[in-house]
Amino acid sequence: MKYLFLLLAVIGLYLTSQAQSQSEMKRPSRLDLVRIEITDISQVKALDNTGVIIDRVRDGYCVGEASPSLIQKLSAQGYKISLLQEDISGVYYNNFFTKDSRSRYLTYTEFVDTMNVMAENNPTFCKLETLGYSHQGRLLLAMKISDSVQVDENEPEIYFDGNTHGDEKIGWAVCFEFIKYILRNIGLNPTIHNLVASHEIWVVPMINPDGYVNSVRENGRGVDLNRNMGWMWGNEISPGSDAFSENEATAFFNLYMKHPFAIYTTYHAGDSIISYPWSYTTYDTAPEKFLLNYLSQGYSARGNNYPYGQGSIVMYLINGSSKDYVYGTGGEMGWSIEVNTTKTPPASSIDPTFNINRDAMLWLCHKAGQGIQGSIYDSLTGQPLFAQIWAQPRNWLSYSSPTIGDFHRFYLPGTYSLIVRCLGYKDDTVPVVVPNTGDSTALLNIAMIPDSTNTTNYGMRVIATRYVTISSNRTYPTRALGLHDNISYSVDNTKWIVIEMVKPIQNISGSDFTVFRSSGSGTAAVKVSNIWKGPWTTVGTANAAQTSFDIGTAGFDTVRYVRLDGTSGTFSLDAIEGYTNISGIQNPSENILPFPFVNIKIYPTIVVNNLKILCTPNSPHEINFSIYDALGRNVKTLCLSKGERQTSVNLKNLKSGVYFIKSDNISTIEDRFVIVK
Repeated sequence: MKYLFLLLAVIGLYLTSQAQSQSEMKRPSRLDLVRIEITDISQVKALDNTGVIIDRVRDGYCVGEASPSLIQKLSAQGYKISLLQEDISGVYYNNFFTKDSRSRYLTYTEFVDTMNVMAENNPTFCKLETLGYSHQGRLLLAMKISDSVQVDENEPEIYFDGNTHGDEKIGWAVCFEFIKYILRNIGLNPTIHNLVASHEIWVVPMINPDGYVNSVRENGRGVDLNRNMGWMWGNEISPGSDAFSENEATAFFNLYMKHPFAIYTTYHAGDSIISYPWSYTTYDTAPEKFLLNYLSQGYSARGNNYPYGQGSIVMYLINGSSKDYVYGTGGEMGWSIEVNTTKTPPASSIDPTFNINRDAMLWLCHKAGQGIQGSIYDSLTGQPLFAQIWAQPRNWLSYSSPTIGDFHRFYLPGTYSLIVRCLGYKDDTVPVVVPNTGDSTALLNIAMIPDSTNTTNYGMRVIATRYVTISSNRTYPTRALGLHDNISYSVDNTKWIVIEMVKPIQNISGSDFTVFRSSGSGTAAVKVSNIWKGPWTTVGTANAAQTSFDIGTAGFDTVRYVRLDGTSGTFSLDAIEGYTNISGIQNPSENILPFPFVNIKIYPTIVVNNLKILCTPNSPHEINFSIYDALGRNVKTLCLSKGERQTSVNLKNLKSGVYFIKSDNISTIEDRFVIVK
């Protein structure tokens, strides 16, 4: 109870504080709120590309924000425009400073301080993590809430974030109030207590702190973060220089890769609506649309009766959205929820807006534990495995945890089957019945049988793709994963896809990997790297049904990532298969998968001479590390011997610059550091 009293004291202090500094928040340039008449839905995308910020779309018109000069330009082009609110950006800015007896908006500094105090005063339930830094150097903070918060447990994980668009501050408030609500009630409300005891809840209230402080939609580099994600990236007015080019998007990516969330929710404003995948196309509906509809309907019924539907239909077409990324690449039930037609309403609206969403948020947390869940592990050693999980009959992909091997997949009562795939093991097809009783949960413990013949390396994950021609291309990037099977992804001319292999492809005598084309005569440039964002080195052109490549010709000993750039026609990418040494997996007695049981800390991030690696607990087996320069060249290797806890390496002979460290044993290690001379 002492933590509860401390929390209440902190909340009371923040509510009564008069120290909010107006100088910390920047006044934005003027934008007016307007209504624009449209005769065809395609005009919305055209308006978006001119720089109009589209808030909502209705039959025959849309509402958006634009500068006076842009409004004048569009009027001259024949658009019928009505002024709804002059200087709406100034209205939002002034609303930020309003006061209310229950809630108010915090400055960035107050937010950081309060997050720290909540974590410090609730160490049993709260863990505050720094995901990275924004372009302008502000912290990207995530709060993990669970009963054993320092441990990655076999529990469903749920993710909430807000303020992807910096001027939509009510989205920040909903997330921040959710943290407060849970901590206030964890010792008082049995429902809250049980959720925290059986789930891991992640909340990132302010994913765009630069936009928050500057009171603008974009981040500190003028990039729309909800156009910067890697599923069908590009073809937008401010998508960034590349998929995940922004610090904030990269921080999200790194967290996402470590934690297979069962449910993902991002809060926005400018409308009142639930938008689920897809946003990039109006033609294909999500393979598991029945699940997204069910959850959307349940959220709406417990909230403000929000309408819901496929994002490209109920809102408008966009590329590079986060909800498309999490569902497309990982099968996570994901959506964006627009909680208020006013992006930053007066502070008096914070409490009512949160209350409308509160029970629905708690319901989502509960639903994350419904469906199919369990663990995947080696049948001989008992060690957890990172595996692909294909849910049938929809044939959609998700993953087990790369650290502890658990998986949690929301599904409705019914009969299904899972195809579980892991390099070095026999594929396992597991029938499953989700019962129509209780919490409707089927628990599976899947023991994978080692297979010395299953040694062909293949594509494990889709990292990023460039947008497709939606009028003709209805294929999914995930169809290019696994071994070749004549089910392909169409890489359009000038478009690309980046795929992570299960294990690094190793340089051997002759060819090291093969790209399979299922049909057609399209060609693609094939590039490789040991860093998921590149830089990329071209190793040749795929121009046949099977084209093989030698990474040694480009100076590589190993490569983990393969990128294909369409160069002519449409390249039907069936699969990428390569060589890797997995002799350890062929001999389970070697117990060669130690990485799920250790935590690796690599420090400092700014290196003068020595880089240190700390293993907790002591390394159960030998762990190898490789250091790469910004061009992807291996410049140093080191080893943490069995039983060792710490090692260091002297890097004084390396030039100043950015370097990356990876481990062949631990797939989740990919840390960046800087050498300063």
